[in-house]
Amino acid sequence: MQLLIIHSAIYFTFYVLAAYSTTDILRLLKGCHTPVQASACYCPVCHQKIAFKDQLPIISYFKNNGSCRNCKSPIPFTDIFLEIYLFLSLSTLVHLFHFSWLSYAFCILCYESTKCFFLLIFKKRELNFLRNLMVSMLINLLLFSGLAFLFALEHSL
Repeated sequence: MQLLIIHSAIYFTFYVLAAYSTTDILRLLKGCHTPVQASACYCPVCHQKIAFKDQLPIISYFKNNGSCRNCKSPIPFTDIFLEIYLFLSLSTLVHLFHFSWLSYAFCILCYESTKCFFLLIFKKRELNFLRNLMVSMLINLLLFSGLAFLFALEHSL
């Protein structure tokens, strides 16, 4: 039962990381880095703050028919694709490698390489991009350190 709770927490963390990745990439493209608390999520069209209940990306995307709750502007499919792709990739990696530390390392590699791939596709980068990318990677390191705690719990049982 304890393993089920820990595994569920790991999958939920992947869901949160997948949602965070889109915000992280969008802010890097705009020339700023994402703070860890990331409380300033807003619609890029109407600039209204996104309600906390709408920050569950995959669920709220389908609940709001793929558009902003306030202005009804469409949410780009690439955003939801990135979130679903990362969630499924990270979940599959840990499942295939049985929640091992190797799967943890592959998850970090998958997350960062996917982020860099999307940044290369869009090619629109502002000033201080490299500095902001380094800050982003350090923040992601902190986030994955929290995930390491769950892996350590899983291995201690």
